[in-house]
Amino acid sequence: MTKTMRRNVMIFGFGLVALIGGLLGDRYLRQEKPDIMPSLSSVSFELISHEGDMITNQELIGKATAIYFGFTWCPDICPTTLSQLADMKAELSNSDDLQLVFLTVDPVRDTPRQMADYISLFDGDIIGITGDDKQISDVVRRFGAFAQKVPSPDGDDDDYLVDHTASVYLYDQKGRFKGTISPAEPYEMALAKMMRLTNSK
Repeated sequence: MTKTMRRNVMIFGFGLVALIGGLLGDRYLRQEKPDIMPSLSSVSFELISHEGDMITNQELIGKATAIYFGFTWCPDICPTTLSQLADMKAELSNSDDLQLVFLTVDPVRDTPRQMADYISLFDGDIIGITGDDKQISDVVRRFGAFAQKVPSPDGDDDDYLVDHTASVYLYDQKGRFKGTISPAEPYEMALAKMMRLTNSK
């Protein structure tokens, strides 16, 4: 390869790098970022509400939505999170624009009746959602969440816990994923996210 050819290849290479860099920079500045998490419209399901009625993903679209995956036998993080969500909703001036959803990861024990009794312990008009084991496993996976049964050390099949995603998933009125609230997040920071969520269009 001659010097001229090598120089032309180098010039082409630098030009290609500059072009790609420019496109990526422009994409970043315009915030055209790919959706990593699914929207509510794409996570299709037909499950059962705590009132015993069928509920679909489409019925959750139209209001800002906070979804928490947990189970009624959860000893600590679930009741704490649901209580905080209810408190945050109560602080919103437009609280009617926010719906709180508690989607079980333990459908065997969390029947509609069990869910109804449990969420009655909290304010905020929480919507409880359950289904059969396969339905719930599929939905948890589609949401990109995690749940895994942890057997009891004494071998009791009815006495177990469930490791699960502890973050709250946030969706706007159009069902678009807008972020999460992590368990370690300060209350005021989480509340600010809720305010932005309910005020977004």
